[in-house]
Order: sequence, then structure tokens, then C-alpha cells
Amino acid sequence: MDPKLKIIMIGIGIIILMLVSGCVERAQQNDSVNKSSPYLFFPTQKESVTSYMDALLSGKLEVVDEGGCLRVGGYLLVWSYGFSASISSKDKTIHILDDKGNFIAQVGDKIKVGGGECAGCTSKDVAKISAQLPNERCPGPYWIVAPDVKVIQE
Repeated sequence: MDPKLKIIMIGIGIIILMLVSGCVERAQQNDSVNKSSPYLFFPTQKESVTSYMDALLSGKLEVVDEGGCLRVGGYLLVWSYGFSASISSKDKTIHILDDKGNFIAQVGDKIKVGGGECAGCTSKDVAKISAQLPNERCPGPYWIVAPDVKVIQE
């Protein structure tokens, strides 16, 4: 085969490969989602918002069932955009961090969270709020968390 033709064929192959790989759709992900543990499910809101529902939920922050679902009072928490979870290498405690990386709570704490219930949400409704939902691993009911999360001192 002629060397010039060979170079042209390789070039065409590379261009086709680039075009095809550029057409693959990837699911939108919030980079703040904890990927360090397959045990913990930590859904977050798709984007930052400036207004929130103003209801209040309080109770113990717990990991419920084998899905690793973080719940308060039966509600699966859909954390604010930018929030993340980390697992302490020392004692395996799950810490919740705000959008600036500051510690705000840990599993076992009694907390109060602003926000509101996603009452009657369909799968489509929930998918608009979080890239990780709906998910069979951790079904609703859902609580859409506002950034004002506080630990209640007992």
C-alpha cells in the first residue's frame, strides 16, 4: 500500500473515531457525589438554586437498609448541590460536608434540615431534581434539603 494512502486512511480513521466518541451521551453527574463507597447512596440536587422550600425536618441521621440510604424520619435526603459525604478512615464514621467542604454533621447526629417533601413526586419529577434518582436502591419518600443543616445539641 502506498505510504501516503496509508497515512490518509489512518487520519480518516482517527477523525471518524473522534466524531463517534463525541456523540456518546453521558449521564449528568454532580462531582460532589461520594464515589468512595459503594455502600453509601448520597443523592444530590443537579444544580445550585437560590430559593428553597421552607419546611423543617428533624430527627436522627441514619443509614437505613442495605442500600446505604441516608434518611431522617423515613425520608431519603436529596442533599443540596455541592454537598458531599466522606467516610473517616479512622472509625468509618460518615461525615456530611457542605458545598465548601466544611463538616456539618455525621451519621448518628440528631439534625434539623430545611427544605421540603417532594410529595407525590413521580420518577420524572425526581429525575429533574437529582441525576442519581430515581433509584431502586433507595426509594422515596424524598426530602429536598436546603443548605441550612444544623446538628441539634442534646
